[in-house]
Amino acid sequence: MKKQNTETIGSLIPLWIEEMKLKGKLSETRVIAAWDKVVGSFIASKTREISIKDSKLVVRLDSSVVRNELAHAKPMLIARLNAEAGGDIIDDILLW
Repeated sequence: MKKQNTETIGSLIPLWIEEMKLKGKLSETRVIAAWDKVVGSFIASKTREISIKDSKLVVRLDSSVVRNELAHAKPMLIARLNAEAGGDIIDDILLW
């Protein structure tokens, strides 16, 4: 006998994410995960810590030279990271 009210797990996961209010946090996680891809392995190796607070990506770096170069590329980095995350997640990058 076939069940009438069955749904696939794939259709239920987005509903569960919405119900648990996890969409924003998952998007922030996508931004952080995309950092290495967007900046490349050399800059990623100079990154000590990365987090998001109040729509700002906070990045701690080992190199003042890398920090200076990234400061000049902020608009491009913001656009690429938001594109990777699938929405406007961050609006600024704070480099330390």
